[in-house]
Amino acid sequence: VPFTNNVKTVEIMEGVREINDMIRDVARNWHLNHDTHVLVMEYAAYSNHVIWTNARHIGYNVSAPLTANPEVFDVEGPNFLLERLKKNVWPPSIPMVCAKKPTSESGGEYCEQNYLFNDGMHFCAETLAARVGAGVACLLGCVYNRKRSGDGSHQEKNNIQSSSETEVLQIRACERQCNEQFLSVMPIKESWVVDSSTTLASFSGI
Repeated sequence: VPFTNNVKTVEIMEGVREINDMIRDVARNWHLNHDTHVLVMEYAAYSNHVIWTNARHIGYNVSAPLTANPEVFDVEGPNFLLERLKKNVWPPSIPMVCAKKPTSESGGEYCEQNYLFNDGMHFCAETLAARVGAGVACLLGCVYNRKRSGDGSHQEKNNIQSSSETEVLQIRACERQCNEQFLSVMPIKESWVVDSSTTLASFSGI
């Protein structure tokens, strides 16, 4: 669950963090009582990366997202995310939607819009959707893009029914790599996209 203009107070912000922690906890432990695994696409983290990067660009003194951990986002967020444009019932966050801080002439009611978020809720698909789509494809690859053994047979079942400790570690490692590469502002590694023979998230040990 990402930060949006629905998050109006620090208390709601804390509630969103707790919801995300619960989602991750359910995903981490799902395989213990089921024959499947649940993987998490870190859209909230991606949103934070984009907002923090834009905030730095327009003059906010916040951490660089690539060197920040989740705790940094939790600590810094309440100090600037709730600075909003003074308009309508659901005003958007300035560091989220503005390419420049509002001028004195604007009275804080409007700003030069960026190409990241439309209204404090919906992201601009032409700018940010590619990484979201790549992230989904990568996470699916953690499950289905198995490399085959020499005789052409799959090394393991395609639908991941085994819940061995090694397999869980491999799946979580793949999930982490996908989120770090695509659901962030980290530059895309050329090896992930240039080599036409590469299948996204096709790892031999999974």
